[in-house]
Amino acid sequence: MEFIRSAKRVLTNTRILHTMDRSGVQNLIQDLPLGPLQTYRKRATFDWKLLKLNLEGEAVLKFKNDMWSYLENSPVFQHPDQAEPLDTQRRICQARMQTLLKNDRIQASGSVPHAAWVDAMFQYNGALPVKTAILFGMVPGAFFALGTERHVKYIEQCQEGEIITCFALTEISHGTNAKSMRTTATYDLNKQCFVLHSPDFEAAKCWAGGLGQSATHAIVYAQLIMMDGTNQGLHPFIVQIRDVKTLEPLPGVRVGDMGEKIGLNGVDNGFVQFTNYMLPRENLLNKNGDVTEDGKYVSRFKDPSKRFGAALGALSIGRVNITIISNAYLSVAIAIAIRYSAARKQFGPKENEEWPVIEYQIQQLRLFPHLAAAFATKIFSYWFCGRAYDLQLRSMGGEDRELLAAEGIEIHALSSATKPLCTWLVRDAIQDCRESCGGHGYLKASRLGDLRNDNDANCTYEGENNVLVQQTSNWLLSVRSSIAKGNHVSSPLGSVDFLPDFQRILMSKFKCSTIEDTMKPENLLKVFKWLVCYYLEATDKRVKDYQKKGLDNFTIRNNTQSFLARTLSLVYGEHAVMKIFIERLEDPVWSPEERRVLTKLCSLFGASSLERRLGDLYAGGYASPDSRIDTLLRDGIIWQCKELLADAVALADVLAPPDFIMNSALGMADGQIYKHLEEWILKDEQNLKKPSWWKEILPAKL
Repeated sequence: MEFIRSAKRVLTNTRILHTMDRSGVQNLIQDLPLGPLQTYRKRATFDWKLLKLNLEGEAVLKFKNDMWSYLENSPVFQHPDQAEPLDTQRRICQARMQTLLKNDRIQASGSVPHAAWVDAMFQYNGALPVKTAILFGMVPGAFFALGTERHVKYIEQCQEGEIITCFALTEISHGTNAKSMRTTATYDLNKQCFVLHSPDFEAAKCWAGGLGQSATHAIVYAQLIMMDGTNQGLHPFIVQIRDVKTLEPLPGVRVGDMGEKIGLNGVDNGFVQFTNYMLPRENLLNKNGDVTEDGKYVSRFKDPSKRFGAALGALSIGRVNITIISNAYLSVAIAIAIRYSAARKQFGPKENEEWPVIEYQIQQLRLFPHLAAAFATKIFSYWFCGRAYDLQLRSMGGEDRELLAAEGIEIHALSSATKPLCTWLVRDAIQDCRESCGGHGYLKASRLGDLRNDNDANCTYEGENNVLVQQTSNWLLSVRSSIAKGNHVSSPLGSVDFLPDFQRILMSKFKCSTIEDTMKPENLLKVFKWLVCYYLEATDKRVKDYQKKGLDNFTIRNNTQSFLARTLSLVYGEHAVMKIFIERLEDPVWSPEERRVLTKLCSLFGASSLERRLGDLYAGGYASPDSRIDTLLRDGIIWQCKELLADAVALADVLAPPDFIMNSALGMADGQIYKHLEEWILKDEQNLKKPSWWKEILPAKL
């Protein structure tokens, strides 16, 4: 079918095919300019270019170089000299998106994974890929997942830019609780149409990216009401909201912009209300549920909850993508902070001596664990994105549906844990990077404030983090129940393949007696496994205690989140990230020097994560009071940070994009922070002029 062929053409372009050819590395990766950072670059124990090549692959590097060069040499993508009004930001973002479309740069292709496009674009600017991904990724993905042959025309119109479409699920008064949304679509048998209606402003669809000023169509979720008043639940519809020639709202549609946000202001997030708006029957995206011409509701799902889950399934890939997005922000932020710290000098042991602040132990402990997290989440997010997109592609073939379903469930659960984990890690990391750059980090010229604000949205869209992790803990509890009943637990991703052995794991104890043994990645992974099992058992016990008391399921879930289910989901996510990092260390592509420094990063990531759980390790009996696990972990973290000092700048170079993409006075490759600060300050002529209201400054008597 053409519908399936169209889907496969798009998704095939997102498959990960690794190539690690070392030829042409000098052309792929340019030398960095000389400057204050050269001292540290000479101390590196590995070749940063080869590590960058082996980490990302030749195809990805070529794609990024080409994309970034294109952006740097295109007038529309130049960075503004000063802050711009909201309307200007929206206009420029739209122009940039249209330029990408005209030049066939909306997505990666061939052997380049989708993750590379996300990574490259978000390091440049967050708003542009958000707007672009909604229109050319999320919306077509929804059509593929939820539509049928009769909706192919919309996919083609989206890809050709003939219509501008957005995704409208959230309402003013309901976001996470999608089942209680109040916009309705009532079927009218006589007119063969649905009547779309928002009873009041609280039922207005909101936050839809692109809806505020530019969208002509929207995928709208509404409660499907039959002629007899039966509510068949939330269903998706394709709805035209504006005239495609004039952009004027259609009759029965009230649509507008949400206004200025904390960040990502190039994206025109909007709201829309409907007043008895007539919608053709064919506009229902009917893969999971349909209404026949004679007014009968039909569905391939007998269970409404499964139908509802399938209707929202198109959102799962968004959470996977956010792990890449957050890493893109983190990679830029940590590169800025480390380069700044290596160039910025302050106090030294002698009165007239100044050290680069990166030499201070406290600066290392503020930044190097985040550097380790940047590598850990980069490796994990690329792997995870590859598995998720590969599943989408395979689901259109003839593979075992049971196996595909099991993998889909595990991806959903893992994304519901790692999206919060990664976005919170990056939230805290960017703040530490900002503070580590002192007052200069507070300047807009540092870019750290913009990175912080743009990442902030990751914590709430595609599922608010604290609510999202509940889906993971619910799944893990169901896995625990299946194991107790002696059932086989399928884990295609391997994220819970150790749980059938949970009783033996819970009996294990911390036995390391040296820092070196404690910091070995395989030993740290054992601790993560124990923590997952410990929290799973503690949560399961609390649930059963409440069940014995006769509490309802909602109250049970509500009363088991703090210190139990929420933490369970997060340590499960940490275990998965650590596991994938360790597996990647076994890749034969690494040289001994590369594997050595990556192992240090893996150890530091794991130990820094576990140090925050010391109380649980003691309280749960994994570590005896005389085990010294606290001292071994903390001294190990300090030791590993000291070990990484010589390599820190080179590792930042591996993560850092070119200067044009970095766009930070503090993070340029030459390390000339004061020169670039002066340039940033002086390029705005107003900084050297007295204000137009200067007379108001003078005392009134003058």
